[in-house]
Amino acid sequence: MNTPAETPQIEKLKAPKSGVEVRMYRQGHGDCFLLSFKRRGRSRTPFHMLIDCGMKKRSNAVDKQGIPEILDVIHAQTDGKLDVVVITHEHEDHVSGFPKPDEDDHPFSKFQIEELWLAWTEDGSDEFANELREIYGDKLLALALTHHQLKTLNAATETDNALRETLEEFLELETGENDGLKVLKEVCEDEEVTPEKVAGPGFDEFRSAFAARRSRRVRGKRYKQRLQGLRRMAKTIRFLSPGDGPIEVEGVPVKFFPFGPPRDRKLLTSLDPRKKEEFHFGPFAMGDTGAGLFAAFEARSEGGTGSAPFAARHLLTTPGDESAEALTEKNYVQRVYHDGPEKRRIDSDWLSDAEGMALRLNTEVNNTSLVLGIELEKSKQVLLFTGDAQAGNWRSWQDVTWEDGDQTVTAKDLLGRCTFYKVGHHGSHNATLNGDIDSPHANLHWMAQGDYAEHFVAMIPTNRVWAYGKSRPWKHPMKAIEDALFQKAQSRVMMIRYMPDTGRGRRKKKVIVEEPDLRPETGVTAESDLWQDFIARTEYDQAFVKYWVEDRL
Repeated sequence: MNTPAETPQIEKLKAPKSGVEVRMYRQGHGDCFLLSFKRRGRSRTPFHMLIDCGMKKRSNAVDKQGIPEILDVIHAQTDGKLDVVVITHEHEDHVSGFPKPDEDDHPFSKFQIEELWLAWTEDGSDEFANELREIYGDKLLALALTHHQLKTLNAATETDNALRETLEEFLELETGENDGLKVLKEVCEDEEVTPEKVAGPGFDEFRSAFAARRSRRVRGKRYKQRLQGLRRMAKTIRFLSPGDGPIEVEGVPVKFFPFGPPRDRKLLTSLDPRKKEEFHFGPFAMGDTGAGLFAAFEARSEGGTGSAPFAARHLLTTPGDESAEALTEKNYVQRVYHDGPEKRRIDSDWLSDAEGMALRLNTEVNNTSLVLGIELEKSKQVLLFTGDAQAGNWRSWQDVTWEDGDQTVTAKDLLGRCTFYKVGHHGSHNATLNGDIDSPHANLHWMAQGDYAEHFVAMIPTNRVWAYGKSRPWKHPMKAIEDALFQKAQSRVMMIRYMPDTGRGRRKKKVIVEEPDLRPETGVTAESDLWQDFIARTEYDQAFVKYWVEDRL
């Protein structure tokens, strides 16, 4: 695909007449949203809020248009000034567009940031947040070692290779590196520890890295560094918890309501014990996915062989151990590593254990997403930005309340007035819950009730072609969720559905931008006032999709 022959002049954004203009940028598979509000009084300078900026590698929605190009657009539109930057969570597709502390030449480094808003899970003075980071670091390093062990297999099976790919995707998402050994060595370097030799390939890096696991830098690794870069740029930092506020910013006619992440361990993670009586090993409840993997690597890091996920014959012996069993093992190692064609592999039970833990850890980080409800002053409409909040985060909202003057506001009150929904986790299966108005948990049908129902719209930040075209496809968005959103929004769903085909060759062609998708099954026609009003508020551009939420019903 070719880029356009001419790049249009980018104009500085003007304040909307009322309400907010929302831009969803086309950098690739990931979140990058710019919200522009009109200030009170005669000021013509909008209040600009950026929510996340990231993308998965090689997921560009438009050829040769990625993070640098989009940041140039945003800088021109905002004159390089952002009143608030919100980070929902530290995954690659949400924060890879921000600089690390020493990246002065990064395109985002030229911005001015007034405030940075983060979830309470990023607060270094929060004891519970620190505990979660330590637990996460333990698990991340165990999976890094698993990946390294898989790469050392002489004759890997299809199952081995499938798990290796899964772990590479996981490690890249969490750390920016897709190689377990690199992750382990970087942790050792960060903590200024020297890898110590222990029996078996790979255990030297694991032992030293594991000894340094208490570091708060382990979790998120590279993306945590990007948060550090933002912290240095911002004049003020706020850590938000559910029920805080409502937060008001001087001169801006909106209120901000933090919904999540919850401060409930059971809702944040499914790997922790349900009862105090359960036995624990490290960060795991006994019997939980990952407990055996953790126990095995911990034992090996101490030089033992018990509980290892490798049969004894797969392990190198320590010097001086000349027992009959050791000699048998040595002979086997000689055959496998040097002489014969025998296959060396990890037992399948441990493979499934590692895969399950990787999938769960990914969900847990998503569940730490900062979720914001944004209420407009006059109409009381609410915009909901969920990051990648998963089921546990959603379930927690039913108990969240705010004291707004002399009124107690519930999450269900706010969701009933929600007319704009940033769809969670690119439309994945467990980031938009189903249910009805009487369900005890928050769900899609709690949104936009009564007079607000006719105004409901949704945005889905995704590149479907890339997501569905992966060797292990991601169903982003999931068809059932997509269909439900189109029904509820009466076709008013904005998404990046495909990379348009503009032909090949040297000839430059303007990139074709898709139009809003009017689906007949929703009962809306192109001539209806509802659809015409939506079209008037919407703009599809090569760099972004824009929608205006006017502060009136």
